[in-house]
Amino acid sequence: MGRSDAAADEYWAGLEHPMAESARGLRAALLDAAPDVVETLKWKAPNFATVDDFATFNFRRPTAVQVILHTGAKPKPEHPEITVDAPAGLLRWADRNRAVVTFGSSDQILEHRDAFATLVQSWAAQLR
Repeated sequence: MGRSDAAADEYWAGLEHPMAESARGLRAALLDAAPDVVETLKWKAPNFATVDDFATFNFRRPTAVQVILHTGAKPKPEHPEITVDAPAGLLRWADRNRAVVTFGSSDQILEHRDAFATLVQSWAAQLR
């Protein structure tokens, strides 16, 4: 299991969002994605990294929780293309190695949590 820094723990403890409780399950999946995952705050949001940043939460909308999956803060055209399996409608590709997972309800988070965990593990395994 990965680790989080104190600022990230404080962020989650003080998070006021309608789906905060179920989003904590997504956090656990991200921390379990790889043994060397580290959670910090970056861009004023929980951010997860192994060899580089790869996932960032977005809580800007009260009606959704988003997780942006990427290969670092800046595009890396030389990075091999990431390929993952995801249930239909769960993942929206924003670019070659950038995707957005959007959950519109706590029920949707619970329904897709296992698929999300598998997706994140696959994504993290492809980072270089």
